[in-house]
Amino acid sequence: MCAVTLCDTPLMYPFTRRALPVLLAVGGLLLPAALAIPTGQAAARTTSAPTAEADTDMRSNALRERRLVGRSVQGRPIWAYRKGNPQAERVVLVLGQMHGDERAGVRTARHIIRRVPVSRRADVWIIPTMNPDGYAADTRNNARGVDLNRNWPTGWEPTSTSGPAPASEPETRAMRAFLKRVQPTFIASLHQPFGVIGRSDKNMRYVRRLSAELDLPIARVQVGDCVGPDCPPGPTLTSWYNTRQPGYCVTIEFPARPSEAFLTTTAGPGILRAMFAY
Repeated sequence: MCAVTLCDTPLMYPFTRRALPVLLAVGGLLLPAALAIPTGQAAARTTSAPTAEADTDMRSNALRERRLVGRSVQGRPIWAYRKGNPQAERVVLVLGQMHGDERAGVRTARHIIRRVPVSRRADVWIIPTMNPDGYAADTRNNARGVDLNRNWPTGWEPTSTSGPAPASEPETRAMRAFLKRVQPTFIASLHQPFGVIGRSDKNMRYVRRLSAELDLPIARVQVGDCVGPDCPPGPTLTSWYNTRQPGYCVTIEFPARPSEAFLTTTAGPGILRAMFAY
């Protein structure tokens, strides 16, 4: 992201629960092979991988599905993992990464996949990265040098990193098609390094829940020179979804160097609680 403008402070809300079981803290965060972000070509299009059920009637840690969203410029698969209840009306999505060098969100996404039980009243999707080429190379942009968060067809303008046309990149097109298909009520798009919750006037209650859960201030995440509620939509996933789809997407900017406890014990369950999916 380009810049942030502080505009609020975290507001507590009635559902906040800071105390979490010690079992969710630290340790064991590396995924088994079945859950690692694949880098090869050979993988089944859809697989099921059930895990142990949580010791609660209303939450489950079962992995229901692994679905191929699409492929990157270099052919790497983009995977979506499904937990919760596929029949639930509330659909939520956590996107761990768009920029390949912003790696903290991938840790949180993997932790949710591996260890965080989710509500049986929600259909929960987790995509660790939609930029597997950038992740492999530890670069912000995809393999063609395109910033995937400047490639969406709302407010797109030709720049050195926005791509040759709106939604020109296979990663953008695959994610757009997936979001249109599953229609999440809530999306959390994870970034770094500003340490804020991006203000979204479409649903400030969701923004404030995220702010309270993650203990991060609310700010406008600025793209370009315009600041404020009257700016036209930017060429970002968040702007595209909030403009073109019925649900709510919020950009979460993790700090530059978040602790392991923040990424797991705080952010994993906290994001889901803000979505009413924990």
